[in-house]
Amino acid sequence: MTAPIVRSKDEIPDAAYRKMVLTLMDKQASREVATAEVFGQCVLHAPTIEDKIRITRFQHEELKHFQLLARIMGELGVDMDAYVRDRQRAGARFTGDEADMQIRDWIDATLFNFVIDRAATFQLGEYTRGSYLPLADANRVILREEEGHKSFGEACLEEMCRDVATRAEIQRRFAKWFVASMRIFGRAGTPGNAYCLRVGLKTRDSGDVAAAYLDSVRPVMAACGLRFPSRADLPLDLPPQVDLDVPAGVA
Repeated sequence: MTAPIVRSKDEIPDAAYRKMVLTLMDKQASREVATAEVFGQCVLHAPTIEDKIRITRFQHEELKHFQLLARIMGELGVDMDAYVRDRQRAGARFTGDEADMQIRDWIDATLFNFVIDRAATFQLGEYTRGSYLPLADANRVILREEEGHKSFGEACLEEMCRDVATRAEIQRRFAKWFVASMRIFGRAGTPGNAYCLRVGLKTRDSGDVAAAYLDSVRPVMAACGLRFPSRADLPLDLPPQVDLDVPAGVA
């Protein structure tokens, strides 16, 4: 049975639905600001003025995305000024202590842009089809801009991997950024996933979304001569539908 569309905050059916909407928006809003902060680091390492301008635009767009979500969260009673202040006081700002989102050079910047923004587009795609219409509408706007971000990261990665030594260094660092991207989806098969599916806030379990993300990354990895880390080497509980194989690509 199709879940009913909730067109505004006044149509929210109960406290459980409201709590889950706020939980989803809290995670997304924090990521939008965290991504903007990391893009600020990326600007320092961009190799051309054109790249610096493009990354600065990406940073501005991430903060605009936060503002879109902040408006909806504010309508649901969240004090967004306090929200920002509280997170800025946390030890590592929005990026969090465990994220280790330090950008050392253009390789880190490219990997961050390639995997993090691509993973985000798959997660946001779920929300565009969700039952809470204000959130779905906001994410349709956000998704259009995020698509451009991931395309730039892919183009930079393909260019850098033409150099054998650079490709080897990218492979060495890939696991760190890959783990960060997979954490965007959260754990598969949880009660929260089941609830979101039941009330229509999502259309697929987190494991299925993560698997679709990897399917989109796989051809790029093959073309670049890269591979995914093995399951044994990852500090993640990956669901069985996640396939880490990559077909043979660049020699």
